[in-house]
Amino acid sequence: MTTDPILYRLFEEMPGFFFQLVGRDEADAERYKFAAIEYKKTAVRTDGVFVPLHPKIDPAYIVEVQFYPSNKVYANLLTKIGLFLEHDNPKQDWVAVVIYPSRALEQKNLKPYRCLLESDQLIRIYLDKLPPAQPDQFAMGILELIAAKQSEAVAKAKAMIPRVRKAKLPKKFEQNLLEFILTVMLYKLPQMSREEVEAMLEVTDIRQTRVFQEALEEGRDEGRRVEREALARKMLKKDQPVAEVAEMTGLTPAEVRKLSKKSPK
Repeated sequence: MTTDPILYRLFEEMPGFFFQLVGRDEADAERYKFAAIEYKKTAVRTDGVFVPLHPKIDPAYIVEVQFYPSNKVYANLLTKIGLFLEHDNPKQDWVAVVIYPSRALEQKNLKPYRCLLESDQLIRIYLDKLPPAQPDQFAMGILELIAAKQSEAVAKAKAMIPRVRKAKLPKKFEQNLLEFILTVMLYKLPQMSREEVEAMLEVTDIRQTRVFQEALEEGRDEGRRVEREALARKMLKKDQPVAEVAEMTGLTPAEVRKLSKKSPK
């Protein structure tokens, strides 16, 4: 499951939820803007950065979402931190945030990175260790959905949707939450079409006509390919084997090799 894009959309559209995760008030989100910063000369792109509007007061948050095995997570993170400071503001205080589905996925070779791991400038979040979401904590509920096994995710999604509808939320926010839930379940159940997942979750009213559903599905398929290719490029930059990249992204080995030739070194 290529989870990164879903989490980044959550952070972008519901930034208060990120600040809850790192132990701050969700209203602090108003003090930041969220961006993905690319350093073109180095071909390095940060997964996401919460850039403070008042850099002398607030730290920047450099976010890394890690949902596949790698023994270079912290090496890459240190590179991104250095580039951020060098190119954006060498005086900027910062905190790095790494999000794992579980501690089991964290790299084992930690000793070389103890300067970072033992500091107050790193927050490690393991989704399976978060406290259970309260009934009205919908963004946290989506995190639980992402981390859940397929069989558990279906039950969680079915339980969450009626709560969202009964919560008397602003209509646009409600629709965004339902779309997030549906998107997570489409990744969790790749063998099912959007129409089938909508019927299972009883959210067919999100889209009123079959024609619109088919057009949206076509766009969704293209979006999934773009997301898979983005994840593949990210893994290739970290020197992951072609076979492993293909397995994790759902692309064919030939497609991965083609991306490898296109990707800057």
